[in-house]
Amino acid sequence: MHIKGKLIGPIGILIIILGAITAISGFSALSEIDDFQYVEISNGTLIVDDLEGGFTVYVDYPTVDLNNNQIYDICENIVITATHDGKWLSGFGMDEYPDIQNPDPQREVFIYSVKNDISNRGCSTNIYTAETAWYEDRELTQIGKVCLGCMDGNTTIIAEDNVSMWIKTNGIASDAWAGVVGGFAMACCGICLGILGLMGGITVGVQNSEHNVTIRKPTQQQKIEIYQSNVGTSVNSATMNKPSHDNHQTELAEPSQEQSNENFWDSV
Repeated sequence: MHIKGKLIGPIGILIIILGAITAISGFSALSEIDDFQYVEISNGTLIVDDLEGGFTVYVDYPTVDLNNNQIYDICENIVITATHDGKWLSGFGMDEYPDIQNPDPQREVFIYSVKNDISNRGCSTNIYTAETAWYEDRELTQIGKVCLGCMDGNTTIIAEDNVSMWIKTNGIASDAWAGVVGGFAMACCGICLGILGLMGGITVGVQNSEHNVTIRKPTQQQKIEIYQSNVGTSVNSATMNKPSHDNHQTELAEPSQEQSNENFWDSV
């Protein structure tokens, strides 16, 4: 395999591994979406880590309107307050481009809302159907949202009369799905890169082997006969090879000793 294939292949494998880890992390987060990050608390500090989506609060209370005033009793009988010590976005979920506001520790950041949608806020029985969730065989009812649009900081939440709250962190689902999709995309890119690297490395190697042609210059030797004559003697012959252009050597075949002696005695 060509060196390019050896380099690109491992890079593709590394990207596949990173993509798999990202996707697995996303699936792990998805499995925790239905879980509550804060369980059965009456007061506490909620940590906001650049999640801007805030929190959703549930309580153990039935979805009823016993006084028939078209307001869920859960919103009339349970009092919850919350504040935040960090910056926040005004008009979050309502305005397309919310403005960043300075911290206001006195600002109320709890909103009564029995519906999950951010734009739907209120407790009207004529407009909304209250959202419910199950936790350990207990059916809980959504009562509101905390710190929508809050930026980095800490949120302090208190429920009067020691009412227990189950709280979910919003935004986990979108982040988890982004991780899953991003992981799969990264893994696909790694597979494609690995295949291209393998194919490219093999192709380049084959092309290089086809062009490795050795050309050798043929050497030819031609024999030249030289005739030597003496008066009254027969002709003696000698053979000489034509010089080779590669080796620059000349081979001369001398007359044999027997032929020289015979010619000498015949002349006497």
